[in-house]
Amino acid sequence: MFRTFARKFLPNRLDWMLKRAAKRGERHVVLGWNRGLGDIALGLYAIVHRIRQFLPEAKITFVTRPGLKDGFSMLPGVECLVAPGWQRGKKVDIKQTIKELGLNVKQLYIVENPSPTDWCQWQRGTLVPRLRWDTGYEDRWKRFDLPEGFTYIGVQVAGETNYGLWRNWPPERWNELFDRLAVLGSVRVLLFGQSSEIPFSHPMLIDLRGKTSLFDLLSLLKNRCSAAVLPDSGILSLLYYLDASFPLRVVSLWCDSQGVLKQAVPSPNPQLVHCPLIGEKKNLSSISADRVFEALFPKLLRVSKRAEEVDEMAIDRAACVILAGGQGSRLGFSGPKGLFPLLGKSLFQYQLEKIPREMPVAVMVSPLNQDETLAYFEQHQNFGRDVTFLCQEMLPLLDDAHRPAGEGPDGNGGVYSLLASSALLDRCDDFLIIPIDNPLADPADQKLLSHHRKQRADVTIKCIERKRGESMGILIEQKGQVRIAEYFEGVPESEPSFSYTGQLVISRRFVEKAAAFPLPYRWVRKKSLWKREKFLFDAFPLAEKIETLCYPRKLCYAPIKGPENIPDVERLLQERM
Repeated sequence: MFRTFARKFLPNRLDWMLKRAAKRGERHVVLGWNRGLGDIALGLYAIVHRIRQFLPEAKITFVTRPGLKDGFSMLPGVECLVAPGWQRGKKVDIKQTIKELGLNVKQLYIVENPSPTDWCQWQRGTLVPRLRWDTGYEDRWKRFDLPEGFTYIGVQVAGETNYGLWRNWPPERWNELFDRLAVLGSVRVLLFGQSSEIPFSHPMLIDLRGKTSLFDLLSLLKNRCSAAVLPDSGILSLLYYLDASFPLRVVSLWCDSQGVLKQAVPSPNPQLVHCPLIGEKKNLSSISADRVFEALFPKLLRVSKRAEEVDEMAIDRAACVILAGGQGSRLGFSGPKGLFPLLGKSLFQYQLEKIPREMPVAVMVSPLNQDETLAYFEQHQNFGRDVTFLCQEMLPLLDDAHRPAGEGPDGNGGVYSLLASSALLDRCDDFLIIPIDNPLADPADQKLLSHHRKQRADVTIKCIERKRGESMGILIEQKGQVRIAEYFEGVPESEPSFSYTGQLVISRRFVEKAAAFPLPYRWVRKKSLWKREKFLFDAFPLAEKIETLCYPRKLCYAPIKGPENIPDVERLLQERM
């Protein structure tokens, strides 16, 4: 009560002391500090700033315990002396320590008990602390030999203070977050801190607790991590006020507005993005793992679940649609692509054998391959399935001078109008769509269909975790809508992302809506010619709800792109046999 009154109505004690010191011509100010690391940024920086205003020529020295020396070295223009016997929480005699360190007490102006909370309220919203980064520590992260190809997130699971255990996010929440991050596959979590008392054994974790110095930790965050999740702690305060420019997304966890939130000033790092999450009614456990995940990856399309976590249900009133309008010319094959042989079977046979006999099948062909495809199915008696054929339309091809140069199919976007005008629309509520060139596709994916129906989605997309730079469509989210961006559109790949496999489920109501919508034509370069195509994913903005489901790549995606990758595809097929 008295402290609150004193802060508001009595003169600032620090200013009073410094005015006295200035009148006496003091040349060397010594301050003792045996409390927290975070106060170096949150209060002691402001005290040093104030001392400089009253005593511009004075030398400033801090006396502290061994564990804080690195932190004090980040305060510009001060000296730090280490008192070997000091321990946190133990009462110390600053004057006696100064004598033991060989200094003359009479020549010093000693501040025994600095109180940033009482003395530095003036700094809030005004003074931006700037902690010095020594570039000599820049490469410390290399000591830890972290493998390439992963997105790293730094995590401190506990504030590790002698008070305020309420500041710690419960271990069960951390495990929930690690489970969510595991869906991304390419993410690895670095555990920071000095104590490993709280056990975590998730396979995606790299436990560095007790293995890093302060500068090791900051170097790893600065040079290896794309994001960090931190409680209200000294590490958070020092990282937030580090005077260096580097990209980092910091998600901080709070019971109330303390620390850097109360300081109310921006980080000196212009590339740092701070995402504070505050628990309800000062209850940190009220912050869910999903909230933290979404704060870490706000632009990342939220994949619902891993496929293996979804329950299956029986396939009823669903049909499979195989997109097979192309020729096998890129494979050095003269017939329809669906007839291309792999390990003694055609691509069509690989798919038809996976489809239950009671499930209707639609095959989308083009005038280029319709006759040969129908003859092949007739020869094999439709593989014992109920097969409907849908034929694409043709559009003129153009040469580089924009002159007609033959005709080509109008793209897979025509599937909506073809289905809407077929008898299948009355028989089926949902349609599973796959491309013919991927023999690992599942034309009767019960998990995908189950998730689609439980979520009452218009579209459910089967995706895989993206490999940087690969030539596949990218799932992105814009204004709350999912869309597919082509790889050549220049979409940033700074975060984990997902690639479009061309496998999806669409509902009957969505088919009807998309069939009535005039899809745009896209110009596509094919060898030396230009062709116009409609893409089925250009109808996705019409969907009221789009779901996504992430699958392991090796289980569902091995398309034949050309002769060069056929051996790899055959190897994957043999592994599945």
